[in-house]
Amino acid sequence: MQQYPGLRVTPLGENAPKLATRAAEIIETGAVLAGTDLKEGNEPFYTFQIDLPKRIRLNQMPLEVTVRDYAGEVIDIAASDHRAAFGLGGLRPYVKEWCKTTAWMILLTDWEPERDASLYEPAFEEILKHIAAACDKKPSLKASLRVAIVLTKCERGELWPCRLDPEEDLFKVRLPKTYALLKQLQRRLSGRLKFFACSSFGVLDDRYDPRPNRKFDSDNPEAKAYLQQKQVWRPYGLFSPIYWLSTGKTLYDESL
Repeated sequence: MQQYPGLRVTPLGENAPKLATRAAEIIETGAVLAGTDLKEGNEPFYTFQIDLPKRIRLNQMPLEVTVRDYAGEVIDIAASDHRAAFGLGGLRPYVKEWCKTTAWMILLTDWEPERDASLYEPAFEEILKHIAAACDKKPSLKASLRVAIVLTKCERGELWPCRLDPEEDLFKVRLPKTYALLKQLQRRLSGRLKFFACSSFGVLDDRYDPRPNRKFDSDNPEAKAYLQQKQVWRPYGLFSPIYWLSTGKTLYDESL
């Protein structure tokens, strides 16, 4: 990308190149990416090599990141008292799989107060219970696990001014019940849980026109949001959680 000299994201393996091919269509035209099937074992793996601009990186080596993309409905499973209705064994099989790695990123897309009590609080209460049991059985997991909690879509006017301190101004204020549970997990992990805010679209101009840089095609109900002005695309915080999960270091420049 011309506006980010030195940034290079190289897809590796079988699935990542396909995703990379679709990336421009998704962000520029609102093309829809098929969601991950809610069936354990079907989640795709994506591997990327990320070279960050020298001006912002602390680690001189490129990052090689392998991620497994889980269905968002896993949060619903964790929050539901009727897990059998999903035809799955509840959250336990997922936690067993998650515990094979020591870096977890959890993306939250809703910040409305009703979602705090109805979805996120019961979900994280269940997740916290399973993590506690897993850490008790596997001390090495407790000693090394990092968890990044990311609130997405922060180009929205209600959230954009709060992005600079997401823990205090977003999670603590807008999701207080969930925040209290996450603080418990943070203490259990000796501080290795961090809060992040990100936006794939960014705003038109942070100083003079902080409207979201996105629009919707009302003539195409199947399409999602896409960039309003490609030439001023300024995403926010996309690499910060990845960098922290990979290195344990904070990337203070969140202009990417």
